Amino acid sequence: MQSSPRQWGADRRSAPHPLVAPPVSEGRINRGRLAIVLTITVWACYIIGTIIQQFIAGHASSARLAVEAIVYMVVVTGLAASATAYLITRIGFFYRSRAHHRAPRVMLDSFLQGETPTVTVLVPSYQEDERVIRTTLLSAALQEYPGLRVVLLIDDPQQPKTRASRDLLLAARALPGAIEAEMSVPYERVRAAYERFEDALDERDQRATTIDDMRDLAAEYRYSAGWLIGLGRSQDMVDHTDVFFVDHILNALAEDLGTIAEALEGGADEDATLPVPRMHQLHRRLLAVFDATMSSFERKKYVSLSSEPNKAMNLNSYIGLMGGSFQEVSTPLGVALVPAGPGQAELTVPDPDYVLTLDADSVILPEYALRLVHLLEQGAHERDAVAQTPYSAFPGSATRIERISGATTDIQHIVHQGMTHYGATFWVGANAVLRKKALDEIREVAYEGDWEIRRYIQDRTVIEDTESTIDLGVNGWTLYNYPERLAYSATPPDFGSLCIQRQRWANGGLLILSRLKDQFRAKTARGQKNRFGELFLRVNYMASIFWSSVCLVVMLVYPFNADLLNPILLLVSVPYFMMMSADLKACGYKRVDVFRIYGFNLILLPVNLSGSFASILQLLTGEKSAFKRTPKVRNRTTAATSYLLAPMALIALCVYTAIRDVQLHQWSNLVFAGLNLLLSVYAMVAFVGVGNTIVDFFTHVRSWLYRPVKPRKRAVPAAPATSPATHAEARAMAPTGAIGDWASVLHYRSDRGSTGGLVAVRSAQAPASGRTVRPARSSTFEEFTFFTVFQPISDLNSGEVVGYEALTRFADGTRPERGLAAAEAQGQGIDLDAALIRAALASATALPAGTWLSLNVSGDLLRRPRELEPLLAETTRPLILELAEADRAELDNLPSGVRIAVDDAGAGYDTLARLEALKPSFLKLGRESLAGVETEGARRASIRSLVEFARENNCTIIAEGIESAAQRDALVNCGVPLGQGFYLGRPVPIERALADAALPAGRPA
Repeated sequence: MQSSPRQWGADRRSAPHPLVAPPVSEGRINRGRLAIVLTITVWACYIIGTIIQQFIAGHASSARLAVEAIVYMVVVTGLAASATAYLITRIGFFYRSRAHHRAPRVMLDSFLQGETPTVTVLVPSYQEDERVIRTTLLSAALQEYPGLRVVLLIDDPQQPKTRASRDLLLAARALPGAIEAEMSVPYERVRAAYERFEDALDERDQRATTIDDMRDLAAEYRYSAGWLIGLGRSQDMVDHTDVFFVDHILNALAEDLGTIAEALEGGADEDATLPVPRMHQLHRRLLAVFDATMSSFERKKYVSLSSEPNKAMNLNSYIGLMGGSFQEVSTPLGVALVPAGPGQAELTVPDPDYVLTLDADSVILPEYALRLVHLLEQGAHERDAVAQTPYSAFPGSATRIERISGATTDIQHIVHQGMTHYGATFWVGANAVLRKKALDEIREVAYEGDWEIRRYIQDRTVIEDTESTIDLGVNGWTLYNYPERLAYSATPPDFGSLCIQRQRWANGGLLILSRLKDQFRAKTARGQKNRFGELFLRVNYMASIFWSSVCLVVMLVYPFNADLLNPILLLVSVPYFMMMSADLKACGYKRVDVFRIYGFNLILLPVNLSGSFASILQLLTGEKSAFKRTPKVRNRTTAATSYLLAPMALIALCVYTAIRDVQLHQWSNLVFAGLNLLLSVYAMVAFVGVGNTIVDFFTHVRSWLYRPVKPRKRAVPAAPATSPATHAEARAMAPTGAIGDWASVLHYRSDRGSTGGLVAVRSAQAPASGRTVRPARSSTFEEFTFFTVFQPISDLNSGEVVGYEALTRFADGTRPERGLAAAEAQGQGIDLDAALIRAALASATALPAGTWLSLNVSGDLLRRPRELEPLLAETTRPLILELAEADRAELDNLPSGVRIAVDDAGAGYDTLARLEALKPSFLKLGRESLAGVETEGARRASIRSLVEFARENNCTIIAEGIESAAQRDALVNCGVPLGQGFYLGRPVPIERALADAALPAGRPA
C-alpha cells in the first residue's frame, strides 16, 4: 500500500527519541532556575505595582475600574501560575534524567531466570483499523517477558449497521489467533532447541557447556532475527507509524538478537564457553520474546457486564473476571456470564500479578514490560501501584497538525516525568503496568439490575486515569514514571479528531478537583507530610486547562483599562516561551515551533472551554458526559461547527482590536492583538485548512437541511377479546392445579412473540390446594425467576436432530440444583419442579415437528402420579422422562407412551443391573464415561460392550457431554447412535433453537 502524501511543514524526523534522555548540562539547569525566579519576581512586581497604582494612588477611581484591576490581576496570576508550573516540572525532569541509571541487561536476564510474576496485557479497542490493532498486538506479544497473556478487548457493536463496521469486527476477532499462529513457529523452534540443550546437559558426565552449544544457540538467535526481519517485510507500509514499528521495534530487536548471535559465534571461534547459568539465561531470553498467548474478549456479548460506552468499563469488565471461572447462560435478554462449578467452566480468567494496559493505537518497545515489572518487584517500589513511561509521538508524521500535536505530546512527556520528582505523578492511561493487588484495593462494587458490576478504574470522567490516581493515593499507593521513552502513541492527524481528543482532556480533572482533599487527608492520617509543591502541581494539572483558557479569552475579549497594560507583563511570559523553545529543540523540533503551538492553542480555545464547561455541567446535574463521534469525510473527521466558527470569531475580534488600537494609539496592546491575529490566521490555514473548513461547513449545513425520514411503524391491531386463539392460549397458560402452592406461572413473551420467555414463580400467601404450607425459612427464594433452554440430541451418524432436552436456567445465575434444593428447604420443591415442567412444555410447542422432548423429573414428583400425569397430558409431543432415581413399581404408573431415560451408574455391573431392572428406553452416558474415549482403547471396548447389552434389552444409548469431533467419531465407531454436547449444540432459548434447526444437518451449532 502507498503511504499518504506528506504536507509542506510535516515532521522531518525519522529517528525516535533516545531511550534515556542525554545528560543535562549545569548551564541548562541554571537557566531553568533563573527562568523560575524571573517569572515569579516579575509577577510579584507587577501585582505590587498595580495595587499601588490602582488602589493606593487612586487610579481605580470607580467601581468598574476597581473590578477591572482585580480581574486583570487574577488573569495575570492564573497565566503566571501555569507558566511557573511548567518551569518547575522541567527542572524536576532534569534532576531525574541526571540521576537515572539504567539496569544492565545481565540483571534483567538474571530476573528472567527466576520465577517471574504473571502479566496480562489488555488492549481495549473500539472500531480500530485491523492494521493498527495488529501493530499494537505484535508490539505487546514481542515483549521480552515469559508467559505473557495478551487479550484484545473488542468493544465494537455486536450488530454492525454497516458493512465496514462488520468487516472491522470480523477482522478484530480473527487477529489474535492469526498472530499467535505466526508466533508459534519461532517459539516451537527455540523451545525445542532449549530442550535439546537440557537433554544434552543431562547426558554428560559434567554439566558443562561446549562450543557446539554456543554455535547452536547462536543459530537460534540468527533464525529469530531473520524471522523478525521477514515479519517486518510483510508489514503494510501505510504511514509513519508502520515505518516506526518496522524500523525501531522489529528490526531493532532483530539487530539486538543478531548482535548476541555474533557474540556467541565469536566466543566459539576462540574456544570459549559460557557457564551453564548464563546459557540458561540466553535461552530463556529468546523464549521470552515469542512466549505469548493471544485471545480476545467482547463484553458486549454478555448482559451481565456493563455496557457503558467508555474505555474504563471495557477494562473493568475483564479485570472483574480475573481469578474466576464462568459459564455462559442464555437468558431472554441475552447471554450472561455466571460463576461456574467444578468441571463446568467455559471461560477461566487467570488472576495475574500485573495488568499492562495498552491503547490500540499505541506501541511499546520490547523491553517495556520487563523493565517496568523488574522495577516494581524491587523493595523500594513495593508501594508503587502504577509504573509507566508517558508516551511520545511517532516521528515522521505527514501532516502539519499531527506534527504540532506531537510536539505538545513530547513536551507533556517532560512535564509528567518532572512531576514524579515532586511526588505528583498522574496515571496517563495510554500505557501502564498496574499492580493487580492495588486495583483490588480500590475496587468498587455496584449493581445493574441483578448483576454485580465491579469498578477498578472510575468512569465518572472521560479521562478515567485521573480519578484512579486519586483513589490509589487515598489508599496509600504511589505512582512512578519510568524515566525512559519506551512507549509511542499516535496523535490525531486532522483537526476534527484532535477536537474530540482535546475536549476529552479538558473534561477530566476539573470535575474531581475536590477529591484532592481526600488524598491529602489520608496522607495526614498515615503520618505523611503533605508538600505544597505536590498540591500546586496536582491542582495545575487538573484545572489549568480551564483557568488558562478562561484567562486568555478574557484578555482577548475585554478592553481593559490601558493603565493595566504594563510592558513589564512581557517579562512574565518571555521565560516560559524561551524555555519551551529550548525543550522543543532538544526534542527534535524547531525553536520557532513555540509560536506555532501558541497559535495552535488559540484555535483550540473553544474546544478546551467546551470540555471544561461539560465538567461543570456534569458536576451540577450528575449526568456523565457522552462521548460523541462525528461523521467522516474521505477518511477525515469533520470538526463541529462551533469549533470552526469560534476561531473565525476570534480572528475577527483580533482584527477589530487591532484597528481600534491604531485609532487610540495603544501601541503596546496593538502588539498583543497583532500577534494573536497573525498566529490564529496561520493556525487556521495551516492546521485546519481553508478547503477542509468549507467542506465541513457544507457537510453540517446539508445535515441540517436534509434529515433522513424514518419509516413509520405500522401499528399492529390488538386481537379481539373473543379470539379463539386467545382462548386457546389462555387454556394452555392457565394453572391446572398441579402447581400446588405456587400462585401462578407467568410467561413473558419475547419481543419476537415466542412463548419461550422469562417465567416468574411467586410463593402463594395461602394454600391453593388445601395443603398446609410450611413457612419459608429464607426470603431469598420467595420468588424464582427462570427460563427454559433446549439442547439438541442428534443422530451421530447423520447429524439430524431427533430430540431436545429441556433445561432450566435461573435469571440470577443460580444453578438449577441449588434452586431446587432451596425450594425443597422451604417445603416447595415439588411445586417448583412442576412449574419448571409446565414452563418447558409451554415453550416446547414451537420445536420442530417430529422431535421428542426430554424432561428431568425429580423422584418426589415421580412418586405423585396425580400431580405429574396432568402435566404430561398437556402436550402431544413424544416425551422422555430423565430420572436420577426410580423403582420399577413407580414407572408402572406413568401414562402410556412416555418413555424413560436413566443415567449410567458409573460402574460396569451396576449399569447393566440397572438396565435389567428398570427396562428404560434410553441410557445416558455421562462425561466421566466418555473421558478418554478418543484415545483409550479399553474405554472404547467397554462402551461397545455396553451398547451391545443395551441393544439386547431394547435400550438406546445417548452420549452426553460431546465436546469435540474426535469424541463424536470415536463414539460412532463404538456404535453409540445418539449424542448431545457443546460440540453438537449448546443449550439455547427457543428462538435460537429454531434458528439452529434451520442449519444444514451435521453442522455443529
